[in-house]
Amino acid sequence: MQGSSELRAKLATACRLLYMEGLMDHAGLAGARIPETGNLLLNPREMRGTPGRHPGIMAGDDLVVVDPDGRKVEGRNNPPSETPIFTGVFRARPDVMAVFHLHLPTATLFSVVGKPILPIGVMGSPFGGAVPVCPDGTLIQRPEQGDGVARSLGKSLAVILQGHGAVIVGASVEEAFIASVLLEDNAVRQYRAAMIGTPQGMAREELDRAREQVWNPKVIAKMWTYYLLKGQSAGVVPAAARKTNPRRKAAKPQRKR
Repeated sequence: MQGSSELRAKLATACRLLYMEGLMDHAGLAGARIPETGNLLLNPREMRGTPGRHPGIMAGDDLVVVDPDGRKVEGRNNPPSETPIFTGVFRARPDVMAVFHLHLPTATLFSVVGKPILPIGVMGSPFGGAVPVCPDGTLIQRPEQGDGVARSLGKSLAVILQGHGAVIVGASVEEAFIASVLLEDNAVRQYRAAMIGTPQGMAREELDRAREQVWNPKVIAKMWTYYLLKGQSAGVVPAAARKTNPRRKAAKPQRKR
């Protein structure tokens, strides 16, 4: 079976946590590059003999493996129809090891009204001065569309698909997950700020400094651990999934009596 048990468990855990946070639905996608082969590990089009899938119960053996061109290599399920998102982005970005495609409810709205998502606070700084937008608002089902998404993404951490959703990347599953959370959180804050005034993005000098402060392994590990423990306390993630913490084990949360 391609993809280590750790990578499979981590990607499935990310699906569960994204579902817990309301960021992944029946159509959300997650993928990781398999370091040993260069093939791609993806959540499936359908799972467990049904015509659909549920990210909240995703497990490592539900995942499917495709080659860099999107051809199925391994797995009892089929690859998702928007596999070209992954093949296009992974091909264009050798630095990327994880890609998520999510239908973020607030972040997507900005592309509908033609307004940019700005870094309005320190946790929005990883996305730079504004999140790029891909003009293709249809389902990304052809290779040339996937290449178009990659071009719009460029070297950024995320790109909004016009009226459709977002594609978020990371050097690890943990990075892509945290970036997904931060992108929607920044969009929500900007949306709320717009109700009482005109949101202002961070100036370039403070933007660069803020990014260095928050977009680093220590902060990413801290946030990943928080969501793992939150998922455990909610019963979304099995206790064993805590081993995927990239830094160290955390103490068990105390149960309320």
